[in-house]
Amino acid sequence: MSDKCTLMKTSATKYVWVFGVLFAFGFTFLIGILGPNLKHFTDSFVLRNDLSWYYWKLPVRDTLTMLVAWTMYLGHQFSIWGMIYCAQKDRYGFRSSSVRGIPKYTFFVLLTNVVFVCLHLLQTHLWFDALAQDTSIISSQGSVIIMLAIILILENPRRGLFLGRKAGKPFTVQVVGFFRRVHMYVFAWALVYTFWFHPMASDPQLVSGFFYMFLLFAQTALAWTPIHLDRRWIVLLESYVAIHAIIVAAWNTEFFGGATMWPMFFTGFAFMFAFTSMYSFKTKRFHLLVTVFYAAFLVWLYTPKPLGFGRDIAYLTRLEFLWIPLILYGLGVLFALLRYQYGTLFRRGQP
Repeated sequence: MSDKCTLMKTSATKYVWVFGVLFAFGFTFLIGILGPNLKHFTDSFVLRNDLSWYYWKLPVRDTLTMLVAWTMYLGHQFSIWGMIYCAQKDRYGFRSSSVRGIPKYTFFVLLTNVVFVCLHLLQTHLWFDALAQDTSIISSQGSVIIMLAIILILENPRRGLFLGRKAGKPFTVQVVGFFRRVHMYVFAWALVYTFWFHPMASDPQLVSGFFYMFLLFAQTALAWTPIHLDRRWIVLLESYVAIHAIIVAAWNTEFFGGATMWPMFFTGFAFMFAFTSMYSFKTKRFHLLVTVFYAAFLVWLYTPKPLGFGRDIAYLTRLEFLWIPLILYGLGVLFALLRYQYGTLFRRGQP
């Protein structure tokens, strides 16, 4: 009987996953369609050749606008945190009870996200400004980087940290267990904060990011279901950040006159896939094929035209393809080490 209930719950949550993916495509399309209606806001933007400057905000801060934005963000944030807490403690049967085969937690998180996504679209078209008016762009980018680094810790027992090899200390069972318990709160902050950081304008950089957010919202709702731990789904979510980063970099180069940075983002995130993420799959031929393709791409990228792309060899000597991996691996090790050291000191203090 228990196996039958589990099968029914798995089948029902598949529909939730399908809904989440379709919602991501549909609402992203809606953002694009409604984008021209924001022209009276976007015409006032100020362009600066400064990496720390956020383009999609109004030139003058309005107190009422920001009060609305912060209120909606905090409402969204604490709602999701509250439901995570209830699910972990199984308050009100959030984890064990179901609504037509869908865990209560999944149902309520999905509903909450849909409501606040619609509210954010309405807020954008009425007032436009989001949290970017009051906070730094580094905070938004940093929250996603933290999330990706913690994923490396969580997935180490299943696929290893590098080339399929599992890292030892400080990636101990206790450390991984700690991040399993707290990662939902951290990820919920990273996602909800980043979601409310940006206005829902139709610029390709923003649209590709919101599509990613919607997929990640679906993953948040699917906690405590088999789909949440599906290797293919996790790798897809990890890897999509490369597509978003390339769109952002290419758009900045083409329309804002920024440096050509898409090769750094692509080679960096592709490195993470080729040497870590793809080891979620246990197919050696696939590993070899991807590794060879990655190496061939690097050769083509830095080979002078017309045989190659013609990227300045100076970027290769600066090891630009390692910048992103070094940040992510470095943060993953740092987070694990801090928790490991804390646990060691705590044990030493025991009588």
